[in-house]
Amino acid sequence: MLKTKDTNQLKFEAFKTPFEIKMNRNNRWVRLSEILPWEELIGIYVKSMSDFGRPALDSRIAIGAMIIKTKLGLSDEETVEQISENMYMQFFLGLEAYQEEPLFDASLLVHIRERMGKKMLDQMNSVVVVKAVTEQERRKNKKKKTTDDDTKGGGTKEEQKPEENSTEAKDEVTHKGGYILDATVADQYIKYPTDVELLNDSRQKSEGIIDTLYSISTLEKKPRTYRRKARKEFLLFAKKKKKTIKEVHKAIGKQLRYLGRNLNTIANLLDSDTEALSSLEKQEYKDYLVIQEIYRQQNQMYGEKKNRCEDRIVSIHQPHVRPIVRGKQGKTVEFGSKVLAGITDAGYTLLPKMDWNAYNEGSYVIDSVEHYKKTLGYYPEVVIGDQIFITRANRKALEDLGIRLSGKSLGRKSEDKQKEENKRMLMEQKQRVRIEGKFGQGKNGYQLNKIRMRKPGTSQSMISMIFFVMNIIRYAKDVLFWPFLQIGKMLAIFRIGYASD
Repeated sequence: MLKTKDTNQLKFEAFKTPFEIKMNRNNRWVRLSEILPWEELIGIYVKSMSDFGRPALDSRIAIGAMIIKTKLGLSDEETVEQISENMYMQFFLGLEAYQEEPLFDASLLVHIRERMGKKMLDQMNSVVVVKAVTEQERRKNKKKKTTDDDTKGGGTKEEQKPEENSTEAKDEVTHKGGYILDATVADQYIKYPTDVELLNDSRQKSEGIIDTLYSISTLEKKPRTYRRKARKEFLLFAKKKKKTIKEVHKAIGKQLRYLGRNLNTIANLLDSDTEALSSLEKQEYKDYLVIQEIYRQQNQMYGEKKNRCEDRIVSIHQPHVRPIVRGKQGKTVEFGSKVLAGITDAGYTLLPKMDWNAYNEGSYVIDSVEHYKKTLGYYPEVVIGDQIFITRANRKALEDLGIRLSGKSLGRKSEDKQKEENKRMLMEQKQRVRIEGKFGQGKNGYQLNKIRMRKPGTSQSMISMIFFVMNIIRYAKDVLFWPFLQIGKMLAIFRIGYASD
């Protein structure tokens, strides 16, 4: 028999809550708030603040709100709502008591992203990575010391004291661990651009600018734009499922002529009235500058019958986005910021390079290694990457730094040495799956492939924040679940030993 609850709406006063009893200390936001290095993170954030002007939002609230937004993949408005409804999130932000009213307006997150640029987030990321790596090394040393004591049967305090206080071995560490490098594209959330659609959008923008300038002009008759005819021709072309190269070229030419006529009309309207330019809104003026450059680029490619040009614009609202050819199956071209990332042995990610223009990631191996040393204080022992990183120049430069580049070495070798090298190279190349998995985690779990911010600075800030949050989550798992992981390893060893017996 199906049982249903009363369909009448329960009164709000009759709803029972556990808030008056206690809060769950093991809640994820409570545990995360206890392990994060808030003092160091706030110290980095405060450096960008000014002593003048109205009081700013509390630094911990600003940093914590961005972590919550990125971790849960929320919009700015939804982030504010979630914080105002969740007492655990408010505890994470450092509040002393639950507050029903919103802590800040959603538009403030835009200014926080502008302030927290890639440089600042790199510093915050370095703080978390260094803290995590130091904690891992401390645990390993403690475990190793316990194992040695059990093996040797302990020892007197006088015998153990020199080993504990010895810092010579630690000071001599100049190379440690491996560094896996790879590049990806953080896709902007824009529609796939085509030349005809881009010109049609530019034409519509130019028609809006003409309407604005005509409304303040002294002309009796409005300049002709042929907008109905241009739109009809575009729709006839767009509705065709299969388009030949000749038809595409013809459609581009038509839209170019309509757009060129509109740009000449705008120039004449501006020349006739020197104050007309000030009547345009900020966004209209920006669009006017962008569509002029789009017209120049498209007209150049149309005349030369080419599909490439330098600094090609693919979006009117985001002119900084460039097409990046990756050559991957099903997605040969991507549109976004190209990110060069490196993952350490401990599983934490660093971002040595990020740019809107396409670049050869193999040319930034030395910069990546120096970024690794700046963060951790020592060079890696080996650098692992795909074929694009394995060049003679990189081999020589890394060899001068005492670093080995994973890959096939030069020169002839004996059969035994060749087999040994192939085995080692295969094992090291298999480790590249870790950074590919990190990219997959960012794109599938944190919307790294759907960056919705429009400004170049805020977009790159969001990309850096995603990797920063992934490192935080990794650090939280290492700290909070490390004892359980050790128990799991012991049980696995016990099972393997039992099965072998």
